Amino acid sequence: MRWNMGYEQGKGIFVTGFLGSDRKGLAEKLAAELGYRAMDLDTEIEKADGRSVQRICMTMGEHEYRNKEYETLEKLTSMERIVVSCGDGVLLDDMSREILSQNQVVIADAELGPEELWEKAKGQTGIPYAFMQMGDETARREKFMVLYQQRKGMYQEFQ
Repeated sequence: MRWNMGYEQGKGIFVTGFLGSDRKGLAEKLAAELGYRAMDLDTEIEKADGRSVQRICMTMGEHEYRNKEYETLEKLTSMERIVVSCGDGVLLDDMSREILSQNQVVIADAELGPEELWEKAKGQTGIPYAFMQMGDETARREKFMVLYQQRKGMYQEFQ
């Protein structure tokens, strides 16, 4: 794992990565090793809003979800001694990406290629992308690879 900036004792750490990466597991491991508190960005959004992320996206749209994600990130960056697992799309929003660029970021499973990530992701349940619910595994894999190529550069910025 690599940091996007020098490690600062006490400062929060944000973990993201593509579908299939073990963002939450890495955040929990880092928190345990450092004696920090592990947190999950989506869980914090749900606590503040009172609705599930899925419900926010269904009723308000992804744009509103990204706004809530940004607001929550902004609050979390002021906290110390936390490791926050973030969703795979957190880097899609320019404002969230800007906040993260000023903090400590770890990309989970950055060393894995798209095929390895696909193998890890294809059996997971609860992935919120509609294409991951498709019955045709070939079509799911194809859409996964397209999404990977679209987002790869954003993750590389933080390695």
